[in-house]
Amino acid sequence: MTFLDSSVIIDYLDGVEDVVEFVDEQPVLVTSSICIYEVLAGEVFSAGETDLIGARENFGRVTALDFSEEVAFEAARMQNRLLESGNPMSPRDLMIAATARSEGKELVVSDADFDTKGLREILSVRRFGPY
Repeated sequence: MTFLDSSVIIDYLDGVEDVVEFVDEQPVLVTSSICIYEVLAGEVFSAGETDLIGARENFGRVTALDFSEEVAFEAARMQNRLLESGNPMSPRDLMIAATARSEGKELVVSDADFDTKGLREILSVRRFGPY
């Protein structure tokens, strides 16, 4: 099971070659329900008619995991640890990271949002792109 950040889903939909190759090789894909929102928000703010159902179908192979109370506690514990080292994360990104960590999965990203010092000590992160 591979846990994708919204940045990877967006790059996949945009046809970024190394991301497409990697994602297509993965047998099972999951993400956070928060990432689903982030990708769909792109549809909302795009020019033209909004088709949220069609946009979601474009990455229908990716299963969403809910942000639960258990994951909220995990996010708070992670933020506490990062804060103690002087490197807090944005709440939304931390909720995504906590969802991946609660599943024991590597978080796959293609942006710099997760380049927080100390995060890689508590979560495996694979990064694509020049970001």
